Amino acid sequence: MTGSINKNKQTGKWDFIFNGGIDPMTGKRKQIRRRGFESKRHALDEMTKLRAEVLEDEFLDLTKMTYERYMEEWFQERKNTLQKTTFEIHFIYYRNVIKPKLGQLKVQQIAPIQIQKFINELVNDTSYSANTIHLIFRIVSASLKKAKVLKLIKQNPTDGITLPKIKKREMSIWSLKQVNHFISEASNVNRLTRCYIGFLISIFTGMRQGEILGMRWKDVDFETQTIFVRQTLTQNAEIKSGAKNEASVRSIHIPSKLVDELRTYRKHVLQEKLTHGQSYYDNDLVVCTRAGKPMIPRNFRKEFYNLVEKVGLPKIRFHDLRHTHATILIQQNVNVKLISERLGHSDIETTLNTYSHVLPDMQKSVSDKLDKIIGM
Repeated sequence: MTGSINKNKQTGKWDFIFNGGIDPMTGKRKQIRRRGFESKRHALDEMTKLRAEVLEDEFLDLTKMTYERYMEEWFQERKNTLQKTTFEIHFIYYRNVIKPKLGQLKVQQIAPIQIQKFINELVNDTSYSANTIHLIFRIVSASLKKAKVLKLIKQNPTDGITLPKIKKREMSIWSLKQVNHFISEASNVNRLTRCYIGFLISIFTGMRQGEILGMRWKDVDFETQTIFVRQTLTQNAEIKSGAKNEASVRSIHIPSKLVDELRTYRKHVLQEKLTHGQSYYDNDLVVCTRAGKPMIPRNFRKEFYNLVEKVGLPKIRFHDLRHTHATILIQQNVNVKLISERLGHSDIETTLNTYSHVLPDMQKSVSDKLDKIIGM
């Protein structure tokens, strides 16, 4: 562990730096710096003391590395790969649930029985839903999967762990009749919310909330009647390039009725832009505030729920408009592969699993058609 002590010309005080060895987590050289010592002797004493501590540090001995220490590095990597809100949620679960139970364990000594015991305790704690337990498990599993890749462990102790069954949430959707009622009655509402255009986009395209709120006018091709999904808005109202996954970056053909609504609404937005002048935040967003700022997602949803109540329809989640769109298309015998691409699903299996409740009804229509076309 070579090191050096130098006088800082700017502060007049003494600084030191020394090589802390190779970080086994990153494979990079670890340099340790300290600044602001009154004398060279003081700097030397502190460097000697710190070097001794580093030599005894469990970081340099993989057999002593705790899961807590490992997770500090793992979350640094995750910060660069996850959306900000997702990272924050995962870290909160780690800090409040995972770390107190597993943090003190040595990474190389974590056994499947300890992971199973951890999961069983969460199941017995009624404050955690099955969905939450699955999320917590995915965090632990992903971290130990990476530990195996880094050759810190030979086997992933989360393999084969039994998890609680997730009860499938009953999907609430509107019928085609209710959708038409929503559109027709909304036009009679006094001071109709500016978010209405976003609700129409969801009904006609099945786009996700973040995709709608992140959509720009340049993503709308009026000539070809196509919307291009190229960016999204996070729950914190931050614009993010790209979409949920690779398949989500897509183009969606839209009907003439939606094109007409978008043309009309665009004139309204352009007028607001002229009114605000230089104070307008020109993000080119379709759904935005009067000043051009991104719409806060929870406010957008609140406007939807208020409008639903005004037109006298059953309350559904805003995301259920996406499910309504897909269900109507399935009921109209649109090819499921085309629906999958329209929704931005990573594969057709996701679409089939999500909307399996519609398929039994479709089976009867198939048998009815067979009766008509096959003569006996």
